[in-house]
Amino acid sequence: LKVTVLVMAGGRGRRLKANVEKPLLNLHGKPLIRWVLDALKGSRHVGRIIVVASRHTPETLKAALKFGVEVLKAPGKGYLADIHYTVRRLGLKGPIMVVSCDLPLLRSETVSLIVERFMESGKPALSVMVPLGLCVRLGFSPDLTLNVDGRLLVPAGINIVTAEMIDLDEIPEERLVLELEELAANINTVRDLK
Repeated sequence: LKVTVLVMAGGRGRRLKANVEKPLLNLHGKPLIRWVLDALKGSRHVGRIIVVASRHTPETLKAALKFGVEVLKAPGKGYLADIHYTVRRLGLKGPIMVVSCDLPLLRSETVSLIVERFMESGKPALSVMVPLGLCVRLGFSPDLTLNVDGRLLVPAGINIVTAEMIDLDEIPEERLVLELEELAANINTVRDLK
């Protein structure tokens, strides 16, 4: 199975307070988004890769065109709204993996593992989570923490959803909890980047 991947790169990056769009922040000589794209391209389970930019990230849109992936300019009305817009606009079908552009430590093997777990689950959606304790140990301060069956978990910024079910209010989903530093290293501030 190969999934279509939406790399979400259209947010304002307000918390960052940098003079460059968040997806283009330099980390060891490469923009954040390039680290994510390289990991995706290395997974045998990834088919189409579409960078979803917006009016808030015009330079990211230009840069992504040079990275050899598809690019779509979404309205920039929010993360979920831009996902829905992209799925409808492109008429996407089957499993869609949604990945935040700010996970520079993501590895191809982890991308493959997530897709395989989705296939094994038999459910139409999967969300990846990391334990809050891991984020805190690494010095990250997540915006959102969920209490799932007594465990404090943080969304990792990677989800898979079956495109045909995207408009349903509730989609049965598998929660995949992975205690991997690469998934906890979500860059939202200059401190996170350091």
